[in-house]
Amino acid sequence: YFFCSTDSVEAGFFLCAYEFAIQKLNSPWCQLFDEVDAQVMEYAGDLKQYWKRSYGHEINSKSSCILFHDLFHRLDQVVAEITKNSDAIVSEAVTVQVGHAETLLPLLTLLDLFKDDIPLSSTNFATQHNRIFRSGNIVPYAANLLVVLYKCPEGIRMGVRLNEKSLTLPGLTDPVPMYEDVKTRYSTLLKGCDQETVCKINS
Repeated sequence: YFFCSTDSVEAGFFLCAYEFAIQKLNSPWCQLFDEVDAQVMEYAGDLKQYWKRSYGHEINSKSSCILFHDLFHRLDQVVAEITKNSDAIVSEAVTVQVGHAETLLPLLTLLDLFKDDIPLSSTNFATQHNRIFRSGNIVPYAANLLVVLYKCPEGIRMGVRLNEKSLTLPGLTDPVPMYEDVKTRYSTLLKGCDQETVCKINS
């Protein structure tokens, strides 16, 4: 055996993972790792995402304040049009915004999704096997977030799907809650979360 740096081990693992994910090949690189190795490497990746783009530091999620406000501004516009004239065709039926996992993860964090009771750290791998925060599941290849408004007899409802799977927003029990209930849930962010304040955050 020869000395392997952490970077070399990570490179070998990613070569294995990429070839399997993209080409469905059981690469020779995969023979270097057993199941526990894979779990450790997955956790290392989750730690990186957690501390750089998610719950590790407050500013990580707050970097999505502008995107958060833009989303609700567009939703408010549609709701206003429907409320004004229920038979009218909305002026902007679909908005498509393209980004990366690094764009999506802070927004999901701002929405309080996939938050574990105990923060992820380098010292608690053994107790985090059942963690909610798994970046490979949250923001895999072609990750996508869909927010939909539904005009229902009782009012406007909102549905959220992440990677084609329905999500129930934290603090709400209905997977397709009333839009006003969603706004109440995130009222603190809707009233604040301004970029000037965010830029003054130290952590």
